[in-house]
Amino acid sequence: MSTSPDGIHTADLDYAGEIPFGPAYYSLIVDGTKIKDRIFGDRVTWSDNSRYLAAEEWLSTSSKEGPITRVVLFDMANSNLSEFNPINKGFACDFVFSKNILIYRKHYFGKGIISEVEVDIDSIKNWKSINL
Repeated sequence: MSTSPDGIHTADLDYAGEIPFGPAYYSLIVDGTKIKDRIFGDRVTWSDNSRYLAAEEWLSTSSKEGPITRVVLFDMANSNLSEFNPINKGFACDFVFSKNILIYRKHYFGKGIISEVEVDIDSIKNWKSINL
C-alpha cells in the first residue's frame, strides 16, 4: 500500500495476473475504491502535496500486441483523472513530480530506448470525473 505524503489518501495494488514470461499486472484501489475495468503496472507515485497520483495503466496484456500502456493521472482534490496518450511497445516508469510538472520516462525494452517526458499539469485539458 502507498499512502499519500499527507497521510489522507491510499493507493493499493492488488495482484490480478501476469503476462507469460513477463511482468505482473494489478488492480488499483484508491482510497478503498477499486478502479473498475482497468489494470495497472506496479508503478504509482504521489505528488509531494498529495493532490496527484500517477499510475501506469496497461491497455493490453497480449504478448503479440503489447505492451501498450499509458500514464493515468488522478487529481484527488477534484475527483478527476486524465489519460495520457498510449505508449505502444513500451512502459511508463520513473514518475517524478516537480512543483506542477509530472516527469516520467517511456521505456521501450525491446528497442533499448528510454525517452523522458515533462507534462505541465496546468496544461491538461482532458480531465474526466471519477468517483473516489
